[in-house]
Amino acid sequence: MKFKYDFIDQWVVDGFIEINSQKLSFNVTYVSDCLGDLLSALLYLNSTCISKDYGLTNHTSCAWDSEPFITRWNFTLKKNRMLHIIVSFENRIKIDTEYHYDSFLEVILKEVNSLIKKYGIVGYKANWEHEFPLSTYLQLKSYLLTKKPYIFEMIENEYSEYKKSDLIKDIHLLTN
Repeated sequence: MKFKYDFIDQWVVDGFIEINSQKLSFNVTYVSDCLGDLLSALLYLNSTCISKDYGLTNHTSCAWDSEPFITRWNFTLKKNRMLHIIVSFENRIKIDTEYHYDSFLEVILKEVNSLIKKYGIVGYKANWEHEFPLSTYLQLKSYLLTKKPYIFEMIENEYSEYKKSDLIKDIHLLTN
């Protein structure tokens, strides 16, 4: 599998994906939060990261706008963590295949990691108009490294309970 995603101009990304000999080149614009939507779609399939109470599902999708065309991604998580991936462009299916979820996620996050190291968090926003999907990225990256849920400290006060992440761990994940 191959995945490329990089800015070619402010607010424009060119990319390429190849899975099981099926290929698609794409060009997307800032109209939609492409990278954030893709990572969220992958996060909500992952029972280690998301519980049923918070939206866990076995089918997700996202749409990437390339003015006036749309690239649609559909994901269905099957048994044995196989991911059924359908990618269509202009209502034509370009990719229809299965790939192991963890392997797919690893290739995607490798490219995202390169992207954030190349442009930085503020630079990403300056080039894209959308914030870098930092918390989603960190949760998925942590999952790949540990195969465990992201660890939160639970803080209680007299009215409620809330979660706190370890900032040092967050920064370590981001920079490594």
